[in-house]
Amino acid sequence: MTSSVLTTGLTGNTYKALLRKQILRTKPSVFGMAVAYVSASGFNLVKTILDEGGVGEVRLVTDTKDGVTHPKALQGAVESGWKVRVVDTLAGTFHPKLYVGADNFDESKGLTGLSLAIAGSPNLSHGAFLKNGECAFWSVAPHNRDSAGQAWLDCWNVGVPLTKTKLKDYEKYFALRNRHRKPEDLVALGVADSIPKSTSAGSPPKGATPPKSAQKAIPETAAFVAWAGLQSFTGEYNLQVEFPKEAGLVLRRVFGKPSKDGSIDIQCADGVVRTFKYKYYDHNGMFRLNVPNSAPLVDWARANKAGIACVEHDEDEGVLSFEILPPGKALMDVVDRSLALGTWGRTPTRLYGWY
Repeated sequence: MTSSVLTTGLTGNTYKALLRKQILRTKPSVFGMAVAYVSASGFNLVKTILDEGGVGEVRLVTDTKDGVTHPKALQGAVESGWKVRVVDTLAGTFHPKLYVGADNFDESKGLTGLSLAIAGSPNLSHGAFLKNGECAFWSVAPHNRDSAGQAWLDCWNVGVPLTKTKLKDYEKYFALRNRHRKPEDLVALGVADSIPKSTSAGSPPKGATPPKSAQKAIPETAAFVAWAGLQSFTGEYNLQVEFPKEAGLVLRRVFGKPSKDGSIDIQCADGVVRTFKYKYYDHNGMFRLNVPNSAPLVDWARANKAGIACVEHDEDEGVLSFEILPPGKALMDVVDRSLALGTWGRTPTRLYGWY
């Protein structure tokens, strides 16, 4: 068989198995991918397949306008020597799913010596490769080699090269686009593979370990929200909340240079702007925020030692906001978003996170 239309994820077979089989069968020297979205795990899956197949040169062009493609995937592709282009200027979403293998890339024809073409519905993601219901057409002897090469060239030419500056800017844009997406939508879009389900109090399952650096979707340099559990705090008069590690770095960045006494005005959940005080401790990376006693739910937090303290910076409006969230849906939305994005950590007493 030289071509076929088939489904994956519906009857036991997977797109990962299809791609691997055809890569090992055709042994292309170069491989091009034009896809809407790329997840971090999707990048790792396809890189393993292409390395196994001995592919020499890889090119990737993908959408960044929708803020779904994972910055870590783009960074990993660049570090692996792939040529990467991104698309963020089309009137609509850049939405192809085209995978091509050949002898060489060609600036006028797109490809020479085309050996493999796959087109269909799968993005470059964990879900598409392993569990989603997808449909694809594959061919190892296309009826019209010129058409496949031209389709690839059209996709490649609409993209612009991914530079270090463009990647850094995209990290911030990615954080903004995902700040208010529901945790389950992050999984559906492929931004995240799964969510370690939290309890209503904001605790992940027993045995869940904080993500490693490569698993964190948003660095503290691009985040706008930081939160910390209120299972422990200090301060006999003011409620002193400590934000550990990366969460503290987020606050240090968005708060800016402190005044002489460390005071800063922040809008509370009741709409009232109150004066807080803060200090960053370089020796342990902890950030201490003194919360006015008049802020909503301070007395409740003292009495119950539960919930989270959440600080958000709206860069467009220039507004800093603070809120104490007790156990419940609003808290779970914040915590689950960090769990999905891999932007959380744990001290011996509590969780913290950022995004």
